[in-house]
Amino acid sequence: HESVHRLSRTYPRAVAMKLGRILWKMQRYTALYFLVFIVYVEYLFFSNSLSYEFLINNLCFKFLTSLFIVLAIFHGFSGLWAVGTDYLTSRTLGFLSVSLAKKANLIRKAYEIFFLIVGALVSISYLTFIWL
Repeated sequence: HESVHRLSRTYPRAVAMKLGRILWKMQRYTALYFLVFIVYVEYLFFSNSLSYEFLINNLCFKFLTSLFIVLAIFHGFSGLWAVGTDYLTSRTLGFLSVSLAKKANLIRKAYEIFFLIVGALVSISYLTFIWL
């Protein structure tokens, strides 16, 4: 897998394999949390328990929603990172242009930094809205 290969350039292969496995598992576990959380919110909605007062006063719901936001940012970044490491390489960009192939590492890093900044801004915005 290209992601593990790219990690192995930065980290020893054993560490890269372990990190890749952890990211793969976290992607699945976060998806399970999303499913459980959405079923919980639907239950609240259909049982008419979901109200503005509930949303602003229930600390447990605020915590679960905050966890959902943080995990969603991680889930999205993890998926986008995998796409970037698989497709923003000198080999794949070389099919489009030789000059792009030479700038693959720069393009991939800019891609990663962009999504880190967007993720941080989205997290801060939502968590501020939830807790203030």
